[in-house]
Amino acid sequence: MPRSSVATLVLLLGTLIVPLHAQTPSGEITGVVTDATGSAVPGVTITLTNQATNAVRVALTNTSGIYVVPAIPPGLYTLKAELSGFQTVERRDIEVQVGSSSRIPVTLELGELTEVVEITGGAPLLQTEHAAVATVIENRAIVELPLNGRNYLQLASLTPGATTYGPASSQGQQRMGGQRNSFALNVAGQRIHYNHYSLDGVENTDLNFNSYMLLPSVDALQEFNIVSGLFDAEYGRAIAQVNVSTKSGTNQFHATLFEFMRDSALDAKNYFDPDDQPIPPFRRNQ
Repeated sequence: MPRSSVATLVLLLGTLIVPLHAQTPSGEITGVVTDATGSAVPGVTITLTNQATNAVRVALTNTSGIYVVPAIPPGLYTLKAELSGFQTVERRDIEVQVGSSSRIPVTLELGELTEVVEITGGAPLLQTEHAAVATVIENRAIVELPLNGRNYLQLASLTPGATTYGPASSQGQQRMGGQRNSFALNVAGQRIHYNHYSLDGVENTDLNFNSYMLLPSVDALQEFNIVSGLFDAEYGRAIAQVNVSTKSGTNQFHATLFEFMRDSALDAKNYFDPDDQPIPPFRRNQ
């Protein structure tokens, strides 16, 4: 092949390489910055700092005083608003959850930039930025609630209108088997084939039977949410969206150790077992 043709082919392939923005299980913070009279204040520097990693995001208010900080990983954040001629406003302990969109308004008072007004309070409990019907299963629930087999998706039954006691996919059990084809999640009365799973913004849905593909360790999870209705077009398909976010790490070292054990020696006798027969043996370790 002539060199000119090779160069042309490489150039064409290069034009096809475009940045891809993953559908991340993240949150968003937006709001309006005003002064004491209620007028919008443009050009305010909004600094958002992750309290666990010290990662910083910076945004500026537009001519209407509006700021938006999208694609924020779940966690606790500190928001700081700064503009020359006004006192600095700092708001701590703003919790960002998977799929959340929090409106945090800021009011600036006249004063020196070095003067800091600290506000303690998290994100508002009522989400007003979208109409999605969603339930967030927080990290504390994942870690502390009992799980049979350490399958965190069992906690999806905490979502109103969801159950994990429905029938599993018969075709999936016959053709593939395994734990993921024995698991059933019905949301809002829909079949299990209408679920869509994502893991850190990456597709995690089996295209054959719409079950999940990967099941991370409970210790690796930050939180997940179940969106059961009125979600944005970014999801593309399905009735229920299961968005899972793993931990992003902190500036401190952590370690976990677990042993999941089930043993018939610790079980009570089943009511229907014969009195003259021992408890059926069962041992499971993870």
